[in-house]
Amino acid sequence: MVLSKCAVCKKNITKKAPGLECSRCNKTVHADSACAKLSNKQLNILRNSTGIEWSCEDCMLNLSRRSSFLVPDDEGEEDSDSDHVVNAKATFDPRKLAQDISRELKKTFREEISGLQSSLQFLSEQIDSMEKSVKHQDTRIKELENKNKDLHNKNKNLELRVAVLEQDIKQIEQNTLSLTLEVAGLPEISPPDVPGVLATVGTKLELDVQDIQFSYRIPGNKGKPCTIVAEMKSKNARNQWIAASKKKNLTVGQIFQDVAEDRAHKRIYVREALSKHFKTLLYNTKQQLHESFQYIWCKDGKVYVKKNDNSKTYVIQSVQDIDQIKKENKS
Repeated sequence: MVLSKCAVCKKNITKKAPGLECSRCNKTVHADSACAKLSNKQLNILRNSTGIEWSCEDCMLNLSRRSSFLVPDDEGEEDSDSDHVVNAKATFDPRKLAQDISRELKKTFREEISGLQSSLQFLSEQIDSMEKSVKHQDTRIKELENKNKDLHNKNKNLELRVAVLEQDIKQIEQNTLSLTLEVAGLPEISPPDVPGVLATVGTKLELDVQDIQFSYRIPGNKGKPCTIVAEMKSKNARNQWIAASKKKNLTVGQIFQDVAEDRAHKRIYVREALSKHFKTLLYNTKQQLHESFQYIWCKDGKVYVKKNDNSKTYVIQSVQDIDQIKKENKS
């Protein structure tokens, strides 16, 4: 395939550098402002419109400067000087020239206007299409926003339901320990000694050791006191042991005769058994509220706090409750 060359810069006309072909002389130039002597706007109109013909600069100049003289090919007899003058006057017609120029201008203007109308129509259709697309996208975005809002509300509702279920499970877990108590603060003892130690504790508390169904020992970590867990026959019996322990204030020396003197005065605590969740909750409550609240205790699987004898009692069921109480009592 022979590539056309630009008549101005003499370079090839290619797909990346397309050209314009003159409708009069078929001369080809690059479709840019340097070679075609056209503005970018005019080039865009020619590119987007198929009904506009382009004439090169030379053809346009020749159009307005064409000769009005007629020179025949064969040689005839020469007429008189007066005949030459008459023929020259008859050949040059200014009105016809003006009409020709006007006709060419009208044709060019019509072609230009037609191209502009086509471009405007194309742009109008593109704008209409874009407006429809934007409206569709707006509708779609609103639908997605509504769906997202609905999912957010459903998720919130599920979170609340899960939180309630978790709280119920934690309470059920604690309720399984409703007959269980712990004897804490004891020195390390062997498992066979557990029944005897509980019998001594029961005697000191003036309670019947027969209230105990079974018991076992939990060793202390890294030299810390061990704990005895006892399952009672009834909740009432468990509460009696806890209440008696608070009155008697038992010490290690009262239960073990051969204990070292520095440990003999250590307190022994008889308390209700707590699940892991409520143990952690009680610990965190003491850590965060002990400076502001005089009383912090646990009863029937619930953690309570009270600022002083005349203040209200708060029930704490979660870490969020601790944070809320701290905000309410900020001074």
